[in-house]
Amino acid sequence: PEVIDQSTFHVSRLSADATADFVISHSERIEGQKNVYIQVACLHTDRRGRRLIRISTLQLPVTSSLSNVFRYTEIDSVTNLLLKQAVSSALSGNGSFKDKLVKSCVDMLHAYRVNCASMTSAGQLILPESLKLLPLFVGSIRKMAAFRSGSDIRVDERVSSLIRMLGLPIAQTAPLVYPRTFTLWPLSERAGLPTGVGENVHMPPTIACSSDKFASDRIYLMDNGMGLWIYVREEVPPNVLLNVFGTDMLAEVPAAMARPAEDLSLDARRVFAIVQQIRRERIRLPWQPLIIVLPGTPDEARFLSMICEDRVAGEQNYVDFLCHVHRMVQNKQD
Repeated sequence: PEVIDQSTFHVSRLSADATADFVISHSERIEGQKNVYIQVACLHTDRRGRRLIRISTLQLPVTSSLSNVFRYTEIDSVTNLLLKQAVSSALSGNGSFKDKLVKSCVDMLHAYRVNCASMTSAGQLILPESLKLLPLFVGSIRKMAAFRSGSDIRVDERVSSLIRMLGLPIAQTAPLVYPRTFTLWPLSERAGLPTGVGENVHMPPTIACSSDKFASDRIYLMDNGMGLWIYVREEVPPNVLLNVFGTDMLAEVPAAMARPAEDLSLDARRVFAIVQQIRRERIRLPWQPLIIVLPGTPDEARFLSMICEDRVAGEQNYVDFLCHVHRMVQNKQD
């Protein structure tokens, strides 16, 4: 965006789903006031060439209690802001953005510990209920392909990903940072079958985004908000491949998935119904392509790099990173 002053900026295009993040501070004392108000005006040109203005006014309650601040903090909004701050730093060539991410996380957890949980044991990691996932999300952001310096992603792909994240909608933040992973086979009893509400179908159970949860004879579906990946493990029996994909040859699965819907088995139609359910949930967002991931292929390496609880590209796994954050919070207290 072209920044005009502290309260005004220009952008060439803004979709209905794009999210702009603001960090606002107040210079006047607001103690004793019940509410504060934030007003935003968007002057834009619609498709018909008309100049329009949309004004949004937000009323926020004032509190002097940090406990209330933490209680009503929204994790997706915080993560969206941290992600975009990291993107801005990366695009400007600031290589310390990963350290800033961790510092922001530690500062928040330390503030909660000192002001809201000071009576607890010093050796215990205390997380506010609203921010329990913050260390997990911060650790996951550090592992994202757009922030890695290796050769597994081309420079143009990295820059494209960074720019796309600048306008990332709130609803797309969580799946991008921590992809949803479903057990696609064996299908649970109701997975892929109609719920009776519109075109909706029941979804299969999710698992943690960790390789420890992946069995070698199952099929998984990963959704990161940008794309969908069906991961066929190396020991899936041929009869399962035949039943789900219409072929008992692992190498022929991608081609088999391109067949007309009427030629698919009942289980295959249930699998496609699950895929379509995810796409319907994000009907206003960009179309999510479906990618078949087979063992030993380049797509598998890319898929495994999105398993964000594992050690990826030199970054710590989730448990080790959580311990690292805990030590930093303790050191800050000392």
